[in-house]
Amino acid sequence: MNSNFFILNGPYLLDPAASHMTIAWETNSPVDIQVIYGEQEFLNQTMTPNFEREIPYEDNNKGNCLYTAVLRDLKPDTKYMYQIKLHSGAMESGTFKTLEKQPNELKIVMLSDSHLFHTEKQFSDMVERIKPEFIIHSGDISFGTGYQHEQYVNNWFKKIPELLKHIPVFYIPGNHDDGPFYDEFFTKPQAKTCRCDETGRTYSFDCGKTHFTLVDSNSWGLFEMNAINSGVEADAKTKRTIQQTLNWIKQDLASEAAANAAWRVLVLHHPYTDEFNNRYIVPVAEAYNVNLVIGGHLHYYVKTVSIDPKVGAKTVYISQGSTQEPECELDTGGGEHRLLEEFPEVVAMGKSNYTLLTIEEEHLQCETYGFSQKLGNEALVDRVLLVHDEPKISISKVEIRRIDNNGKVEIKGIAENIGRGLAEVTLQLFDNNVENIMNLFGPADKERVIVLNEKEKRSFTMLYRAVNQGQHEIKVQNVSENITVFEPEQLTFQYMKLTLDHVKHASLLMASIEATNNLDREIFVPVHLYIDQRIAETKNIFFRGHEKKQVDFCYKFYQGGSYQVSIADQLPRDIKIPGPIRIIPRIQDKSGQGNYALLHGNPKVITRPDKVEICLEQYGDYIEIPARPNLRVKNAFSGMVWANVDRLAKQNEMGHNPLMVKGKSVGWGATYLMRMVVERAGGLKWGTCHDITEYSWQGGMVNLNQWTQYTLTFDKQIGGNSYCNGKRVAHVSGIAADTKLRNWENEPIFIGYSYIGHVITEIDRPKYFTHLPAKISQVRFYKDHLSEQENRQIYEQPQKAGIKAEKMAVWLDFHDILTVGTHTTEWCHPAVFDPAYKTEKKYWNFKQLKTKAKLPLQAGMKASVEVSDDGASIKARQQIILKNGTNYIVLEGLPPAQYIRIVTEFSAEVGSEGTFIPELQEYQISAFNETDFTEMFWSTQEDWQRGKFTGAVGFEPIDRLSDFPEYTDVIHG
Repeated sequence: MNSNFFILNGPYLLDPAASHMTIAWETNSPVDIQVIYGEQEFLNQTMTPNFEREIPYEDNNKGNCLYTAVLRDLKPDTKYMYQIKLHSGAMESGTFKTLEKQPNELKIVMLSDSHLFHTEKQFSDMVERIKPEFIIHSGDISFGTGYQHEQYVNNWFKKIPELLKHIPVFYIPGNHDDGPFYDEFFTKPQAKTCRCDETGRTYSFDCGKTHFTLVDSNSWGLFEMNAINSGVEADAKTKRTIQQTLNWIKQDLASEAAANAAWRVLVLHHPYTDEFNNRYIVPVAEAYNVNLVIGGHLHYYVKTVSIDPKVGAKTVYISQGSTQEPECELDTGGGEHRLLEEFPEVVAMGKSNYTLLTIEEEHLQCETYGFSQKLGNEALVDRVLLVHDEPKISISKVEIRRIDNNGKVEIKGIAENIGRGLAEVTLQLFDNNVENIMNLFGPADKERVIVLNEKEKRSFTMLYRAVNQGQHEIKVQNVSENITVFEPEQLTFQYMKLTLDHVKHASLLMASIEATNNLDREIFVPVHLYIDQRIAETKNIFFRGHEKKQVDFCYKFYQGGSYQVSIADQLPRDIKIPGPIRIIPRIQDKSGQGNYALLHGNPKVITRPDKVEICLEQYGDYIEIPARPNLRVKNAFSGMVWANVDRLAKQNEMGHNPLMVKGKSVGWGATYLMRMVVERAGGLKWGTCHDITEYSWQGGMVNLNQWTQYTLTFDKQIGGNSYCNGKRVAHVSGIAADTKLRNWENEPIFIGYSYIGHVITEIDRPKYFTHLPAKISQVRFYKDHLSEQENRQIYEQPQKAGIKAEKMAVWLDFHDILTVGTHTTEWCHPAVFDPAYKTEKKYWNFKQLKTKAKLPLQAGMKASVEVSDDGASIKARQQIILKNGTNYIVLEGLPPAQYIRIVTEFSAEVGSEGTFIPELQEYQISAFNETDFTEMFWSTQEDWQRGKFTGAVGFEPIDRLSDFPEYTDVIHG
């Protein structure tokens, strides 16, 4: 067969209806085609389809041809056969069934985040068994990006080709589907028959008594998120698209079709917990009485109801799990804790693979299933039943107990759902006949919503506080309790925030808290800042009656280390003040550009005849190339790492293990210039970011336990190419010439380490970090693109600088690692300097030096304590060999003087047994004169920075190996 005359992808079915069906398929060039179709086996109708050229890409510089055949005037609820006949004689055939006009029952299978789609066999078997009217895919077909044609071919069309010939699918884009090929395959064919907005990506349809609104949420869930995550505002085009999309949704949900529907279902990619989705979609869904909102993106199953007790389970939000891997589990929290700290309305979480909607006039059932690891075996994860009836929650066995004299009461009871369908538990509480509708149950600060299925019963505990002073009758059901609210607690506190600010000469803690005066009169009261459970500072604050006020503290630390900090009655939090100085082995740069690297942690460094290996085994083992102006790129760059990856990430570890990264995070948002990462399943992800766009791609698999040269090279005009051992594994097309690559000038290049997740404003970094367990033998970075031939030449001769050496900005081969260095403190006067001392010759006696150090046997530190009368010439010195731990040295033989300084020499050892680092934590000198006594400290980062560093002495960053559990991170996918 001539290669020009066959179908590349398809046929596949889209946009089913009672009277029409859309068939689409792809060829690599225009061909003569006829579509023959008819009822059952009577193929008695013929049409000649039209095609549209897709955008050119590497495999076809003219662009493939996407053919679309819209078969109209079909009979409802009728089975049809069709054949696609090519002039060459090739033929593809399939069947479909049109929808009923008014089905008594509607079965729909939904999936999301199929990505690599390793469950395709289980999924196909399930669809064959259920025989749904259609399927809805809520986004992320691609594992890489919508700019990669092969992502849709390999992860969708080749995975379930027979299913797609017979069962129609509605599609909406996910964040991985941003790009032209999603639009070519799905948006354009769907738009021929759907009611859609001007982009074609947001549309609606009716099936029986159900109105479906399918929404492209990328304008906020991807583009605005990328912008905010990158520290900039969304551009005008993005803001305009957001507003146009929201306006279209409102108009659609206000339409006669939606208003008269028995059920309204809204489908989009991003979930309830997404910050931007929550801001834009939730108010619209609840205002227009949407019954079910279904998303994905998280790769977790999440069930949520409205936080508004007047809405409750009348609007249910479901985040589907991923269909990529078999997963099946559920956690409802038992009613005792919040499943997500910032979302008390989240009532279940788990893992799942697909959703089955069964819709009838009187009820809508949403069942979520997961596949087990055993092929074909599946299990119910969760079930949601929605009905039109008003919820009926029976409250019984109510007990009301006064907790204190400040108006706090505890209400206990049993709630039972005696109605039909899912219902949220609400409590009608009267306080002196004033109604309060309450829906948060459980202990203080851990309250959460409770939902019950039909006939389900659960005990509950709720806390309520009567505010006004005086007599209160608290009534729930027919149970009442009379309480007296005495003068309430003067102040209550919430929202404690702690921020460290390292200014030139101090480590400052900026602490704040919101305080509320609960009295109806003015008060003047102290508020305490506690450091390690001792009062460190007190603010006396004036409050007017019932005034809220922010109380701020600024506290200077004089010693590095870990501290517990709290304000007033709040629970303490741990903070770290950077202090110790240490050797950080410095890897010399062979490029000639001076971009040396720092070796962190305690890795083994093994010298072989042909290479030096850095063994990154523990979480703290990684390589950092500090940020410098000469690493900035304009239009192109290339990064390469020679690595032997030991293993993949375990289930309890973060994925996206970083080979080489420059930026704030490996995702999510436009947060990096370059990323080369290993996914949990072993796939390789690559990418760069421009403007507010994350431009990522996928291709190739990691070679476990094999030395491999991994290369990413990108040029705005040429695009991106990825290589393993000189063989190309992925390609993505170029971008516009006027775009700006996100250099992230102040961020290092990391090998074996990165932050991962969305950037949390309060800490200016993501919550998590991720690590690569691997051996590294060479690293290079070029400020230009490398062709396939140029990359292969470097791969074949790794010991030579090779081609385009003049464009090379970093070349590390680890043969030359500096392991020594010196720190010299400033000349320091024991007290505030009085110029008169110079003439009066009033000297200080330096009595004792206290040292704190961590000193492995393989490492060494020695100090020279020097005194001076003019802060320039040395009057005398005393040599000291430092020891591990805390030591006290008598400063014998030092004459009285006006100034003192300490010169410390460090020596580390790097070798096959590991990296052994000396660390100096503190110097303390006691000094006295005729009348005064004082102590001098060098302990914080600011103390040491007043001195001079030479060689490989520096500071280890304090939070790179820290997670921040107090922040919720629910942006994934």
